[in-house]
Amino acid sequence: MHARRATTPEPGHRSPHRPLHVAAPGAAADPTPPRQPSPLTTDSYPEGPRKVVVVLGEVDYETAPALATALREALRTSDEGVDADLSAVRFWDCSGLNVLLRLRREALAVGKTIIVRSPSRVVRRVLTLTGTAPLFRPPQPERVPRLERAPSAFGGHHGSPADN
Repeated sequence: MHARRATTPEPGHRSPHRPLHVAAPGAAADPTPPRQPSPLTTDSYPEGPRKVVVVLGEVDYETAPALATALREALRTSDEGVDADLSAVRFWDCSGLNVLLRLRREALAVGKTIIVRSPSRVVRRVLTLTGTAPLFRPPQPERVPRLERAPSAFGGHHGSPADN
């Protein structure tokens, strides 16, 4: 086995997690593999003041631009931001994470947010390993500390006569 320089990609390189077209034994290799369905599909719909973008398939360096386009369009047409439903994502690498990080920066600049809904196992793993998962959670409402009732000048708590 020989080593290749990491900076020189192999011609026609694809992710090792994506299947390659292989000719059947004894069959001549067809230079044009059969057309396969796109490894990434997106759909969006409004939900109140937000847009939900449902992502199905694989997100890598080949499909990340399509994901960025879909998310950016949803952000542009939403009032408050985008919820990305990533429950059906089968492959997710740093290309997908970079799309989310760039979009988050754009959203915050215009007062909107990006939330990841139901990340798949592979998405959750990347977000957890990189420490970026909290960036894509819904904002938590600020909690107002509960004030304890102060004792009255007469030694009891303020309240109705029935409380005494």
